[in-house]
Amino acid sequence: MKKWFKHPLAYVAIILAMVCGLIFVLAAVPGFNKLPSGTQNLRVVVLDQDQSSVSKNIATHLENKLPFKMVTATSFANAKRQLNTRQAALIIQIDKGFYQRVTRGQAPKLTYTVNQSNGLLQNMVTKNVTTQVTTQVASQLTTAKVTQMLAQSAGKALMQKQQAVAKQQVKQQLQVALAKSPQLAQQPAQLKKLQQQVIARVKRQQQQRLMPQVKKQAAATAATLTGQVATTTTKLHALPTNYQYQFAPMFLNLGAYLGIMLMSLVLTLMFMSARHVIGKWSALLAVQLNGFIGVLVAPLVTLGTLRCLISFSSSAFWQLFGVQVLFGLAVFEFTLAIAFLCGGLPSMILQLPLLVSQVVASGAIIPRPALNGFYRWLSTHTPMSQGVYSTFNALYGGANSGYISALWWLISLSLLAVILIGWLGYRSTKTNPLSRLVPFTAGN
Repeated sequence: MKKWFKHPLAYVAIILAMVCGLIFVLAAVPGFNKLPSGTQNLRVVVLDQDQSSVSKNIATHLENKLPFKMVTATSFANAKRQLNTRQAALIIQIDKGFYQRVTRGQAPKLTYTVNQSNGLLQNMVTKNVTTQVTTQVASQLTTAKVTQMLAQSAGKALMQKQQAVAKQQVKQQLQVALAKSPQLAQQPAQLKKLQQQVIARVKRQQQQRLMPQVKKQAAATAATLTGQVATTTTKLHALPTNYQYQFAPMFLNLGAYLGIMLMSLVLTLMFMSARHVIGKWSALLAVQLNGFIGVLVAPLVTLGTLRCLISFSSSAFWQLFGVQVLFGLAVFEFTLAIAFLCGGLPSMILQLPLLVSQVVASGAIIPRPALNGFYRWLSTHTPMSQGVYSTFNALYGGANSGYISALWWLISLSLLAVILIGWLGYRSTKTNPLSRLVPFTAGN
């Protein structure tokens, strides 16, 4: 027993346990420090298709009261594009005829359009927002401000109906005034002033005469306001209610990333030993070919298994296969560059926290806008989130919005880094302890 605890590996095992726990805490927990307030950065589009005084008041009220980035759109096509590219989380559509339904005592209509091809938290927040909006609009419909608007609208409508009568009264009063003072007809300035006075007097008389009728009509309309709202939710890209579908993109890409990262470490160790036997560039080419084969084969196994668990079409399977191959290449070159830079196994000190941080920043749980600055930057410059969002698109729908091009850039830059590190960093002809971990001889 004493000999056992004299061996340094016994203490290395304890240190590994502590370091791994520390890495997960330091890399993952800070990613949640902007929640729940970070969800206020989600964009909600308000589309007012009624353009009445009441609907405008409702839209302004929502912008002032809801704790989100409220933006307006000029057309549904523009709003839908923002939703499809994940620039917006929700469209609140005030339907045409909103004001007329209010004045008739009917429940006015709101239409919500959501994109469910997103992470868990965003879908939960979106659902909560629709409930808040319905409550806010319902309460706003019974306020004194809305009642006053209805009274003003009723007054304007009655005044418009009485325009012909008002014109006749103005004409009659002008004739009476001219009969008393015929000389005014020869004085344009005085005649114009007289006309303005007569018009103002007739308007005041009409307002006084019609005011009781306006109040009566406004009171009758206000009495019909029930505070009820009819809502419809349209799903741009629907997600099955089973949570297997919700979490499939995250675990598919997490498993692929971890497996490819370990593959890159093994191939780096082989490279460090093989370069002394078959030459550096031949070994590097072998690493790339080996990695490419692994990236091609692994998705066939994982996607075949996934299709046994959740249902998706054969076209989605091959689209997903293409995404996974591209994602796998990006992960392979990215992790291989880090492994080459750090000499293989020591790179785990950097690779593990990067993996954990990318899981948080992937968008599968927390949407990008809700992350803090560092994790948002990490989300756009590392492979995981590009793979997760592309997987959502392949399985459930959505616009690419730069995810595929980002993966191509990662592949190109990481491959260039691998070549440069291999050229500059592996010039020694002598073997070292790391290069002897995986022996490689000419007989291999």
